[in-house]
Amino acid sequence: MTVAHAPSRLTTCRGECRAAARYPEHHDLLLSVDTDIDALLALIELAVTWHELDYSDCPVVGPADWAGFAAAHGWTFPERAERAFSLALDIVGRRLVGPPPEPAGPGLATVIDLVRG
Repeated sequence: MTVAHAPSRLTTCRGECRAAARYPEHHDLLLSVDTDIDALLALIELAVTWHELDYSDCPVVGPADWAGFAAAHGWTFPERAERAFSLALDIVGRRLVGPPPEPAGPGLATVIDLVRG
């Protein structure tokens, strides 16, 4: 007997997920970030390059929807999925905030030189 496997979106979302309807392939990839290292790396790569590349014509779930996506789906390893999406959102958010400000006073090396001097 042959067993047919349904796409993940059909078994987990039952047609109720906007991401499944709009971006079925990327949706299914994201559903495996907690069990598939390639899917996890794809999410991190997307986060790192989000501000560098133009994804407007790409069928991908964007960062604005990641937190909701993670919360709306069931996971084999929920803590791992939460960490993956949180890290990806942090990466995207750091680019929006920019680098940390330079310290106002002398650097640590200058202080050490003054103490030794």
